Amino acid sequence: MTKFPLFLLVSIALVACGGGGDGGSGSDDRPNITNPDVADVRINDLTSQGFQFQPDVGTRSDKVVGIFAFSLSDITNGGFIRDLNNSHMRFLERPFGSEDEYVEEVEATQSSEIEITPIDVIYLIDNSFSVVQASADDELIDQANSLANSISQLNSSNDGPASTTRFRTFADMVSPLATSASDEPFDAIDFEEQGGGTALYEGIQTSLLDLSASAEPLLFVFTDGRENASAPGFDLDLITTTAQQFGIPVYIVGLGDVNSAALTTVASESGGRFFQASSTSELAQAFQNVLRSIPVNYTVRYRPTQRTGHIEFQFVVDYTGATDSVTDNFDVDMILGN
Repeated sequence: MTKFPLFLLVSIALVACGGGGDGGSGSDDRPNITNPDVADVRINDLTSQGFQFQPDVGTRSDKVVGIFAFSLSDITNGGFIRDLNNSHMRFLERPFGSEDEYVEEVEATQSSEIEITPIDVIYLIDNSFSVVQASADDELIDQANSLANSISQLNSSNDGPASTTRFRTFADMVSPLATSASDEPFDAIDFEEQGGGTALYEGIQTSLLDLSASAEPLLFVFTDGRENASAPGFDLDLITTTAQQFGIPVYIVGLGDVNSAALTTVASESGGRFFQASSTSELAQAFQNVLRSIPVNYTVRYRPTQRTGHIEFQFVVDYTGATDSVTDNFDVDMILGN
């Protein structure tokens, strides 16, 4: 791989899969990794269908449950709110068609819950000798470990099992897929001891196929060079088409003489982002930008108390004083077939 001493590129892909849960109130033990100076937020409906209601189960089989998938944009600082929990939501209700003020339904709020949708991440790391020559290897490993830990904390915040980190490395060749449960998964990476090539496109395509069966995939790649070593057939069109076919966003950060136009194309057409650090000292900020730009998807389960009637409601999110709301309605009798 050609030696480039000052710039860094990273491309990331993650996969998310859904999660479910049952009632609960109060704040969750989730990592606080967002900017507290948030003055404006926006709820994003991930399905464009609003709340989806159905009969509840168990002791609540005579009531309904509404499910809503959303993310919360930080309009003030850019990016997404990553540490939302039950304490940030309220449900207000009134009879459908009424002009009365909405009134908070405390029991419904307390029995409802917000859950984070876990993400399945694959990290594709350039381990060529040029990274060592740029004195970027130690900082790269530190920042990659920090990113993986932040994602792992989010994935484990619903009381599920601790998540593992999956990654490949590439230089002249693409490594087999590795899995680690360590808090420092990338400490195991060995960097090349002499110059070599950059099989970037082959690495991206291989990692995209690793993620092809994931419900919510996302890919992370780090490189400091231009594509020059992939096997015939691996090209920009192939990886862009594959990312779009499987709905896999690719997030990229770069160091050195990278092909920023090509990397921007891969990132933007897949729904990801491309970031470039002008020096190793800017690598930490580049990784933070990646983390902040990855949407965190939530599912709220709304458990109203009514056994009959047509109800209009507001789902209100209040994050450090910044609020947004969604208004919807449900007909208990129609849903339950009364």
